[in-house]
Amino acid sequence: MKKRFVIIGAAVYACFIVPFAVAQHAGSVRGTVADENGIPVVAARVSVDRLDGRPRAFPVREAETDKNGHFSISNLEQGIYGVFAMKESSGYPDTASSFYSSNIFPTATLTAEIPTVDLVLKIGPPAGVVTGLVTDVTTNQPIDATFLLRRTASPDNWISLSQRPNYRVLVPPSADVSFEVSAPGYKTYYYGSVSDLLRRPPLRLESGREMKLDIQLEPGERPPN
Repeated sequence: MKKRFVIIGAAVYACFIVPFAVAQHAGSVRGTVADENGIPVVAARVSVDRLDGRPRAFPVREAETDKNGHFSISNLEQGIYGVFAMKESSGYPDTASSFYSSNIFPTATLTAEIPTVDLVLKIGPPAGVVTGLVTDVTTNQPIDATFLLRRTASPDNWISLSQRPNYRVLVPPSADVSFEVSAPGYKTYYYGSVSDLLRRPPLRLESGREMKLDIQLEPGERPPN
C-alpha cells in the first residue's frame, strides 16, 4: 500500500507540473514585416530574443515570412522580447545588430494575460552596399578577410564581418562609417589610406547605392605559430 501511495502521489504531482510547464511556453509573437513604403517583405528572416536578462530555455527563435510578409513564432516563455528582421539580399541588414539599428527595435511582452502579441515590423530604408574582391597585392591571389566598420559619430558602435574574397558588405544609409580590412599575415587596409580613426575620411553611402571597391592587401609580418 505504501508503494501504491507513492506512485499515485507522483502522478498527481505530475498533473500539476506538466500544465504549468506548458503554460510557461504557450506565448507567441506574430505579425507582418513591411518595408519603408509599407509593402510586405517576402522571405524576410524574423527573430525574437529575450531582453529581461533571464537565461533562455531555448536558442534564439526564428521564422521566415510567407508570400504575404506574415510570420509567427510560437512556444515562447513569458517575458520581454526584442523582435528583429533582416533580408540582406534586398539590402535590409539584421536589426538585431545595434550597428545597423542604433538599438531601435520593437518589443513584445508576453504574460499569462497577454500570451500573444501581433505587430507590424518595419525595416528599411535599404542599406548602402559595398562589393569587391580582396586579393594579395603581389600574387593577385584571393584572400578571405575580416571587415571592421565603425560609426564615425559613435566609434564604440561597430561590427566585424568575416567575408570571402568576393565580398558584399551592407553599410547604414546616410551615415559616416570608417572601413578597414584585415587578414592574417597582411597589413590592415584603411579606407582613405589613413590609420588614425580621428583623421580618416569616412565612407558614406545613400540608401540603395552600391559602390565597387577592390582591395589589395600588402604582405606584412607573419604572426607566430
